Amino acid sequence: MKKRNYLVILLSLFMTLTVLIAWSKTNVIAEDGPKQVDATITNFRFMNLSKTNVGDIYYTDNFYFDLDWAANTTGATLKEGDYFTIDLPDTVMFSSDSSPIDFDIYDADGSGAVIAKAHITAGTNGATAKVVFTNWVENRYNVNGNIQLSARFDLTRVPVNQSTSFTVSVNAGKSNATSSSGSVNVAGPQILTDESLNKFAWYDTENPHLANWEIRINHKKATLPNATIHDTIVGSTERILKDTIRLSTVQMDQYGNDIAGTSTPVDLTGKLTMSDNDQTFTINVGNVNGEQYRLTYQSTYTEGTNLNNKLTLTSVNQTYTFDAHFTRASSGGSGSGDLANKIKLTKVDEDDNSITLANAVFTVTKPDGTTFDLTTAADGTVTSEALVQGTYKVKEKTAPSGYELNDTEYTLEVTSAGGALQTITDKPIKTDISVTKTWVGPKAGPVTIHLFANGTDTGSTLTLDDSNNWTGSFTNLRKYDQSGTEIQYTITEDTVNGYDTTITGDQTTGFTVTNTEQPKNITPPKQNTATPKTSDNTNIYLYFGLLLVGVISSGYLFAKRKSYR
Repeated sequence: MKKRNYLVILLSLFMTLTVLIAWSKTNVIAEDGPKQVDATITNFRFMNLSKTNVGDIYYTDNFYFDLDWAANTTGATLKEGDYFTIDLPDTVMFSSDSSPIDFDIYDADGSGAVIAKAHITAGTNGATAKVVFTNWVENRYNVNGNIQLSARFDLTRVPVNQSTSFTVSVNAGKSNATSSSGSVNVAGPQILTDESLNKFAWYDTENPHLANWEIRINHKKATLPNATIHDTIVGSTERILKDTIRLSTVQMDQYGNDIAGTSTPVDLTGKLTMSDNDQTFTINVGNVNGEQYRLTYQSTYTEGTNLNNKLTLTSVNQTYTFDAHFTRASSGGSGSGDLANKIKLTKVDEDDNSITLANAVFTVTKPDGTTFDLTTAADGTVTSEALVQGTYKVKEKTAPSGYELNDTEYTLEVTSAGGALQTITDKPIKTDISVTKTWVGPKAGPVTIHLFANGTDTGSTLTLDDSNNWTGSFTNLRKYDQSGTEIQYTITEDTVNGYDTTITGDQTTGFTVTNTEQPKNITPPKQNTATPKTSDNTNIYLYFGLLLVGVISSGYLFAKRKSYR
């Protein structure tokens, strides 16, 4: 039973650890991936299709939500894939009939760079626009812009002929949600008075490369002898599609709407003429005695262009004109951001700029007075994160091992045109090594001392003699190598014949080189063994004397010996 309980406990612990590990991995992934960023709507306006801000919109017209947005509360931390959402009211319809579901938001400077991509998800209760940033925003701050969302009123939910408020929400349902509202007067149909000519256009829902045109003629029921309709496309290469031209007599109500069952087609045979370029047509209507007409046709249309049209109705002593324009409502936007550039510091040896220095620590003071540290890497460089524009102060906090601290404060400017580069030098810590020469015995001539660093001849020498009182120094020597380890200096002396050399001391206290005279070998005098010559009297007397002494001595010894007997 106890074993079973232990097994249950172990299994529970294992499952808990598994869940914690999975949770931590999920959090890491979420933290590193795209994030929903803070954003706000800073201005909410309404525009007509000519992109003019208006306070009144006709209830059947397409229009734009004109929204200024800002994602500048995040500093220079925006990354590719970061996004924010805009929830749109259910009293307005957003659909691909009037605008692409997907559209780009471009750099406002006209470079053509796409700074974000937007997607509209339309539903029965409004729509949601998701704005996803491209890598354009990286290293930029104060990112903001404008978005224009093509829309039309949901006439089942919006009252006409009164001002109506609309609210959009950013990041709805999140802790960083914000909202903004705007109002516009929704203008309903008006009773027409004294209207002779009117024309309007709308997009073709089946073919985005076509525009539909409709003309309302003689609503006021005037008499027009010998009436002619002349229609032309202005300033464009678009064409009128002849086969789509239709003219009908109708009866209209006071608002200009056709009364059902009153439309009668007019045969245009012999009445319609077209220009060779299909941009102009003329219809000879004839005498009009109060009849009302409806004229429709289609023309080609290039996405994103403004199509202009001029309509003229003439009769005897009367001319009426109407200028019409068409552009397909297309959501879009633009944005801008200040380039957030970086600071790059390079640390080098003052004596040899080719030597780069690691582990130099700098304190950087931002324009707002806050600080952060930068530490150079193995290549002697360090680059900051993206920084907002402004004036920065840089000062060394910790010098690399073996170098003096550089206490100069540098002023760097980070601008939209670029970041700031600064090369900063450090003086290597130096040392001097003294050498003293002493003699035990007579002083010999000048001596040469060689300097070694970590066992390697540096090529530096000292010459000691009476002129410098047999003392000298190796000066301006690096105390440390590039790794920060203290260099071990030693010396040697060129051999001085007849002297033994002893070196004492060290690089800190100085070296003493003692030369002691070697002892001299004593040579005994050489004896002359030459045989005397005949004429040489010098040695004859010597030899004779010696012989005489020998004879006397021998005689004495012989006599003495005999007496003992």
